[in-house]
Amino acid sequence: MIASQTGFGRAEVEDDPLKLSVEVRSVNSRFLEINIRTPRTLNAIENDLRNLVKSKIDRGKVLVHINEPREIGSNAFYRIDEAALHEFVGSIRKLGETSGLEDDLKLSDLLSLLDQMAPAENEELNDRRQKLALKGLKLALDEFLTTARVEGEHLAKDINERLEAISQRVDSIETRAAENRTALLERLKERIDRYIPSEQIDPARLEQEVVFMIDRIDITEEVVRMRSHVKQFTEALSNGAAVGKRLNFLLQEMNREINTMGSKAADPEISTWVVDCKEELEKMREQVQNIA
Repeated sequence: MIASQTGFGRAEVEDDPLKLSVEVRSVNSRFLEINIRTPRTLNAIENDLRNLVKSKIDRGKVLVHINEPREIGSNAFYRIDEAALHEFVGSIRKLGETSGLEDDLKLSDLLSLLDQMAPAENEELNDRRQKLALKGLKLALDEFLTTARVEGEHLAKDINERLEAISQRVDSIETRAAENRTALLERLKERIDRYIPSEQIDPARLEQEVVFMIDRIDITEEVVRMRSHVKQFTEALSNGAAVGKRLNFLLQEMNREINTMGSKAADPEISTWVVDCKEELEKMREQVQNIA
């Protein structure tokens, strides 16, 4: 089953007194881009969170947001890394002396040093928080994938309908091209009989010219390749998994075959059908951009 790159998943997890909310959302991207926003207390497991996302999602610009309600952290006792703070203040004052600046460092200036502060909680509680975050992310990813697959089903249905329309047009193009080829041979034979005496005809040269003319308008190879691409495209949709890049490649090949058919056929009706096919292919290309 294919999945859309766009989706949304959310989970709330608790382990008293801890409570976390996790959101996962994604938009289209050629590659996998992951942006993770977490409280500082979860910075240590950012790589674990990132790897978990990679194990579930192949393409898309993914945003993971983990939030811990303020009231959970508000009761924590904060400690200050005094050694680091004294060293920092000393360095600033020394720089001021050597630069001839007035020492007007105030307590309010130190508020920017929040990174020097950390919750003074035991390791057991922090370990529980990290495990809870991973659990919440798994649940949010499960919901994300569910919504992405539902959207993928809608995409596949729409694309299959367009593939069927293209296949019908290709059948019509093939039939019309065969009729044109037959008509061309009949016109050629008629003109030869009318204007060229039989004794002046070189059979070998005539056969060579006929083959050349037929080859210029023959689209058999293009039709065969087009049907092969349609079949591969349909199979890729059915197989699912990460097929977005393959589908993009097949669309390029299908567009190339359709263009060649139009240039070879030189027939107004065929040209109209070719335009129809190109319009469907363009709509499919837009849809495929959403597929992971």
